[in-house]
Amino acid sequence: MDTTHTPTRRILVAYDGSPEAELALRWASEEARGTGRGLHVVAVDDVVTSPWGAEAVHRGEEALAGIEETLGDLDVVAETRVGHVTGELLGAAASAEMVVVGSRGHGRTEDLLVGSVSQHLARHAPCPVVVVRPTREGTARRIVVGVDGSATSSAALDYACRRAERTGETVVALHAWRTRAPSTDVWNSEPRALEGLAHRQVLLAESVAGLVADHPDVVLEQETVPVAPVRCLVDASHNASLLVVGSHGLGFFGGLLLGSVSQAVLQRAECPVAVVRPG
Repeated sequence: MDTTHTPTRRILVAYDGSPEAELALRWASEEARGTGRGLHVVAVDDVVTSPWGAEAVHRGEEALAGIEETLGDLDVVAETRVGHVTGELLGAAASAEMVVVGSRGHGRTEDLLVGSVSQHLARHAPCPVVVVRPTREGTARRIVVGVDGSATSSAALDYACRRAERTGETVVALHAWRTRAPSTDVWNSEPRALEGLAHRQVLLAESVAGLVADHPDVVLEQETVPVAPVRCLVDASHNASLLVVGSHGLGFFGGLLLGSVSQAVLQRAECPVAVVRPG
């Protein structure tokens, strides 16, 4: 592998040889080819603490065997680290362009999305974190972005537009909100779902306005949906190529990474999910 010309910022891939890690590696490889970035593939020999002391679970070198042949057309640095998975990946992420992980893994990193590793990466990594889940619609060409008017959702939208400039995908700016029950007002025939709709549409239009000017070649659609954000984002992922969310937001998108919304989206989305924070 070529280690003589290591770019400052590579695409970091957490890899353990599992089918989910293979999917993440393929996604990261396509991203590397499209952007001209190198790959930094890291396998972590996790440290298990027991009453008898700490012991490393050695599988990194085995997992990385054959990576060179698989990715021979790319600039790749492969590395085995020994330590706690979260800490090692965060350390490597400090100089990464983005972090790419699979939805599950082997050993203590199993169920990466629903456990502490992915949540910790999403909270603390200084760059975008992409969790690669199988895409329900393999021919989808829509990048869906959760928008709530916050700075983080603006960063997510900009990330999606910059990607779309390269890939030609359509960007869908999606604003969802939870409605009050009952669904109709006894004094008004209008469904309460429509309550405040104009305000929501203005909020979304204002959030998108600057991006339209900055990315004139990107097809950018706007959708306001009076549906709980988790359900809306998950439903939208069914025919999306990528779902992009900010690291935290306002209102019902608030705490997206830290609470039930993030866990549900990461567990249930049917396409890769990118978590973006302001630069």
